[in-house]
Formats: sequence, structure tokens, C-alpha cells
Amino acid sequence: MEFDFTEEQRILRDLCQKIAADFPEEYWAGIEDEERFPREFWDVVTEQGLLGISLPEEYGGSGMGMLDLCVASEALGEAGACEGSMIFVGGPVFGGCAVMSGGSEEQKKKYIPKLIGGELWSGAFTEPDAGSNVSQIRLEAKRHGDVYRIKGQKVFISNIANADRIVILARTSPYDPKNRTAGVSLLVGDLPSDRIEARPFKKMGSKFMDTNAVFFDDFEVPVENLLGGEGGAWKALYGVLNPERFVIAAGCIGTGNYLIKKAVEYAGERSVWGKPIATHQGLQFPLAEARIQLEVARLKVFEAAWLYDQGRECGVQSAHAKYAASHAALFAADRAIQTLGGAGYISESGVERHYRNLRLNRIAPVTDEMTLNYIAQHDLGMPRSY
Repeated sequence: MEFDFTEEQRILRDLCQKIAADFPEEYWAGIEDEERFPREFWDVVTEQGLLGISLPEEYGGSGMGMLDLCVASEALGEAGACEGSMIFVGGPVFGGCAVMSGGSEEQKKKYIPKLIGGELWSGAFTEPDAGSNVSQIRLEAKRHGDVYRIKGQKVFISNIANADRIVILARTSPYDPKNRTAGVSLLVGDLPSDRIEARPFKKMGSKFMDTNAVFFDDFEVPVENLLGGEGGAWKALYGVLNPERFVIAAGCIGTGNYLIKKAVEYAGERSVWGKPIATHQGLQFPLAEARIQLEVARLKVFEAAWLYDQGRECGVQSAHAKYAASHAALFAADRAIQTLGGAGYISESGVERHYRNLRLNRIAPVTDEMTLNYIAQHDLGMPRSY
């Protein structure tokens, strides 16, 4: 078992930290104020080849793996580009993993080079009445000759305003209670389209990406854009869901460590009663505890990504990683605010923004409760509870 970074991973970490240094706190604060996509950051990430880290060389990628993508995601967050580490999901995961898991050779040749070249992807999976129960989705994709016409609603769908492609989970045949996963298909559509209406939500955080209620009105997708065949969504979908969890978790680890660093620096500079507040155990112990939680979660993130790269089952490990990392990062953000006191509560500190952004990860891409359900069933061997 090897715990050290390879030379390639060390170079990758250095590159990501240099990129992040060019986008200081003021840049991300401006993105939040304007509630816009960080296009400048995305363009640099694209130019430096980071979108192709985990994708095969034959399609223009670096031929590395998901572990390496996690290393990059963590490094960006740790160096301050915390929002940037999260938008990796919009390209290599929603697009790359879906196509590599369920796509034909022709589809890989069509989509992967463009994705590596900067195409942003959105994923339309969640519905108002289905939630985490994906088998109950109602969005219909009916075939008419060489196209599917998609009609219905999705909710909490991000990056519609800026995405070039959208992966849509739709029902191509009626629900069968004896085979709940049958009749569900995954299709790739082009954006923008006047057959899609996106109604953006006002949100607590994560304002660097739009999040919407989305309405499809006979949105057409060519039959050739079907991933995995009709009714064959699950292989491609599972190829997306686990990486989504551990790549986001890696970003959480980086963000949590960034916030601890900010808190430690502040505590060393802030002097009350003649000595820095960093000398007080009341501040030291919570920050040390936050570091421990992040370091432990980090091992699970890397384990899940390594298993995925080996082609092995990683669902339980991905669930562990996502739960542990999201909680550890949020705890670190809370302790950073507490260390800075009133200064941590105001926007100028940058800390409170990260707290709001990180809170999302206890809800999405899957809630804490559904994660615990999964672990109880698939790790502990307990009866299905839902």
C-alpha cells in the first residue's frame, strides 16, 4: 500500500495551486456578488488540460485516473479556489464518466475531445416527486423516428445557463413495479434550446452556478445521443454517481484545510490581553479536531477513487467519503468562523461564504439520510429501510 504521491501527482498539485493563486479571494467574492459562472477560471483550467486528467489519451486526455482528479480537486480547494474545485463535476464527471461508462466508441470520439476542450455539462436527474427515488421519475422521452421528444420537469438542476450539453435521465417506457429500473434511459442534449425553460432559484450559497427548475417541452434529442441503449441508463448512471461523490468530497477536504489555514493565521496575528489568541487551547483544540476529521476523510476519498480506477466496486467507500468529507469540511468552516469571531461572520473575511457553500454537500448530490440508509444496507447488511 503506497501513501506517497507519485511525481506526476506532485506536479499536478503544484500546477493546481499555481492556478488557484491567480484567482484570489477577491475574484471569488466578485463571482458571488455578480452570481455568475467563473468563466475566466474555467478557461484557464481548460487551457492547462485539467478537464482531461481522468480521460484516455486516445481522445486527447492525460490518461490518468479519478484518484488524480481528486488530487487536483483537493489542491485547488486547498489553495483557495474552493468554488473552482467543485465545478470539476460539470465536465469530467457529468460528461466524461457518463460517456466513458455508457457511450459507444462513436460517442466517445464525438464528445470527449470537446469536453476536454472546455465544454461544460449539466446533469438533469432529480424530479420534484421522485427525489432520491430515481426509479419513480416521470420525465418522458418518446421516440419519433430518429429523435426522442422529451417532455416534463426536473428540479435543482445546475449550470443550465452556461452548459453546452445536458445529460438527461428520462423514462422511455412505462414504469414496471416488478422491474423498477427498466425503461429508464440516459440521453445527451445540446444547449441552449428554446424547448427548455430554466427558472433559477435564489440560493443560500454556491452562487457561482445557477440552479433551476427545468421544464422540457418536446425537447428533441437524436436517437444517436442515447447512452447505453434504450432502458440502459443504469450502467452509465452508476459510472457517474460514485465519482460525483468522491470528487466533490475531495474538494471539501481542500476547502476545509484552506479554512483551517486562514483560522490559524488569524489566531497567530490577533492579540488580546498581550498574547496571540492562538496560544489558547480553547481555539487550538477545535482546529486540531477539524484537521483530524479532514485527514481521516481524505483517506476514504482516495480509497474510493483508487478502487474506481481499478474497476472495482466502490459504492460503500464513496458513501463513506462523501459523508465524512462534507461533515469534516463544514465543521472546519464553523470553527474558522468561531476563531475569527465577528470578523468571521462578515463577508470580507471570505470564511462565511465557504460555510454557506459547504452546507450544500450535506444535501447534494445525496442527502445525509440516504447516505446512511445506503451504508446501513450495503455495509452493515441491515434490512432496506425505505
